[in-house]
Amino acid sequence: MIARVSSLALVGLFLPAGAFGADNGPITSITLSSGGLAEVVRKADIDSSGLINMTVPLEQVNDVLKSIVVFDEAGVVEGITLPGPNPLAETFKNLPFTVEDLQSPARLLAKLQGTRVRLEKAGSTVEGLVLGVSAQDDGDRGQSFVISVLSDGRITGVGLSADTEVTFLDEDIQQKVAKALSAVGNGKSDGARTVALKVAGEGEREVAVSYVVPAPIWKTAYRVVTMADDKARLQAWAVLENASGEDWDDVRITLSSGAPVTLKQRLHDLYWKQRQEVPVDVSSGYVPPVDMGAEPQFDVAESEARMPGAARSSFIGSAVAPEMVLNMAAANVGEVSEGAVTASFTIPWPVDLESGETLSAPIVDKVVSAETVSVFQPESGLQHPIAAILIKNETETSLPQGILTVYDEKEGYVGDAQISGMPSGESRMASFATDKKVRIAQSTSADSQIVSIKVNDGVLNAMVRERSSTQYAIKGAPDGDRTIVIEHAKRPGWQFSSEQELDSTATHHRLKVEVPAGATETVSALQERTLSETYSLISTDANQLLYLSRRSPDKETAAKLKELSELQNEIAQIERQIQRLRLEKDEESRDQERHRANLAALEPGADLYKRAARKLEESETRIEDVDTEIAALSVRREEIRETLGDAIRTF
Repeated sequence: MIARVSSLALVGLFLPAGAFGADNGPITSITLSSGGLAEVVRKADIDSSGLINMTVPLEQVNDVLKSIVVFDEAGVVEGITLPGPNPLAETFKNLPFTVEDLQSPARLLAKLQGTRVRLEKAGSTVEGLVLGVSAQDDGDRGQSFVISVLSDGRITGVGLSADTEVTFLDEDIQQKVAKALSAVGNGKSDGARTVALKVAGEGEREVAVSYVVPAPIWKTAYRVVTMADDKARLQAWAVLENASGEDWDDVRITLSSGAPVTLKQRLHDLYWKQRQEVPVDVSSGYVPPVDMGAEPQFDVAESEARMPGAARSSFIGSAVAPEMVLNMAAANVGEVSEGAVTASFTIPWPVDLESGETLSAPIVDKVVSAETVSVFQPESGLQHPIAAILIKNETETSLPQGILTVYDEKEGYVGDAQISGMPSGESRMASFATDKKVRIAQSTSADSQIVSIKVNDGVLNAMVRERSSTQYAIKGAPDGDRTIVIEHAKRPGWQFSSEQELDSTATHHRLKVEVPAGATETVSALQERTLSETYSLISTDANQLLYLSRRSPDKETAAKLKELSELQNEIAQIERQIQRLRLEKDEESRDQERHRANLAALEPGADLYKRAARKLEESETRIEDVDTEIAALSVRREEIRETLGDAIRTF
């Protein structure tokens, strides 16, 4: 009966979605990667069937297919099977009815025309082939359906009502309906897939299954307590979350740092190879195609009034210092290992963590070298340095980046800082507060000097040395000594020198100086570079040549450049004279035209006519004189140009 078949199919709706752990054993270990992935290892029991069935959340299926590994010394992995990405659609693809047809017996029987059925109603039974289903209007009672059945050569109509029982006599149809109902039931909660691993081998045994799935990245929070003699107690704590959807019970947790390459691919989706479609040729023949056609002032301001109280070498402090010494409790840290590209930290105790909970656990506890300094960064625009500690990683492994909370063993909390990843043996500066008791001013001067000049084929090449000198004036704290570290910005292509240079970062030179209480110290930094400047002597103007002459490193070269400058200046003066004369000639030419126009309008012999004629004659005479002057100047210009050329050739 349909009702009976539907009930069997709906049993699958009540299978637990998180059956992975229940069916295949608990999680034994998890390795959390800083790349946002978790390597999960589970225990699994294999029986004689050799199958490992696991329920995987749908969003993790692609990663499980990409990464799953079985650890079994006595078996061989043969393959993995699981339902497709859209099992409901795949199920109904080859069925003679749809999902909607299952909602009504009348619609289902209408789609199963020709199917052999048995109808039982009110004690009578009819067996035969379904011919069809017709609808009847029952007025106020709505609509009813009648099934037409071919039985023993006769067509019999049976009303389909609540008390009508329908049994499919065709076993194939029974299986199809049951399969469809099961698919519909599973599709109602399509949030997971059952993955079946086939492992060949003899006997029942326990194996391990490992796979990689997405997980929240774990974070690092540091605590550091500064101590005497340039030491500090450094603790690193890991912060992690259980976002797996499953409780962790007695799980071994390992944290992996580094920068792994993490990829994902939709392995569970269906992809179809594109093929070129060849159309069926139905044309009558060939048809021709249609024809279509600013610098700061150097000034050290007076420091604030000296603070009362005894001087102290450390500047870390709060308003009221407690009288006790803070001794940070030791942390229970586990194994630490350094790989080729990652560092791993294992929590030493089995972790119990419910789904959705957060855990913070110590992973490093070490007394390290840590010098207290004041760091001045000129580009910040501040006149005060920043209090910082220079921490050296004296552990045996690299430390990941994180936030750092700074305590003083006598003063308590003093500030927070950020710290980048730190390989073993390297140091990092952690800045946590403004040191307002120290003031720093800077002054920068720049100059350039020609160090050599060479001339070849009329081209002058000058090697120019540029220098930038910076002076830092430091007014120390009135109540304590300071170690000042100045971070002077690097300039690509420039050489740097300073007597106080400590080391350098990728972007800055670090200068270090000790400043006693109330004292003033000066730190100097020099940056230099050499540039090549090229000039064509024949086209370089007089002012530029004179400038090069004054900067020349030797007197002979300077004298020659001055000579060239004088020649170029003389040529420039002549060209200005020629230009002035040409303008005068143009003006005279315009006057001539005006005089000719007047002559044409006047009576010959009249006084005005005679006057206009005289003016025209004077203008013509002046034009001739101008032409003579221009010609003479042009000759002189060419003579000087020849002299200039000879001087350049013999430079």
